[in-house]
Amino acid sequence: MPVQNHAPNGIYTVVVSFLVDKNGKISEVEALNDPGYGSAEEAVRVIKKGPDWTPAVQDGKNVIYRQKQSISFMVSGG
Repeated sequence: MPVQNHAPNGIYTVVVSFLVDKNGKISEVEALNDPGYGSAEEAVRVIKKGPDWTPAVQDGKNVIYRQKQSISFMVSGG
C-alpha cells in the first residue's frame, strides 16, 4: 500500500486491465502503469480479491471482454 511504503502526499492512479468471462469471472489481471510505492501491486490485489463482474452482453448472449479500471490511492497527512 502506498502509505505504508512512505509515499509522499498525493494521488497515485493505477490502470488495471483484465478479462471478464461469460460468467463474470476475471483473469489476466495486470497493471498497465506503476506510479510506485506498491500501488500497482495493491491495485492488482484489490481487483483479484473483488467480486465477480457483470458479463457483457452482445446480441443477447454473454461475451468475454477486456476491462480497464482506474484505481486511485490518495496519500495525505503522512
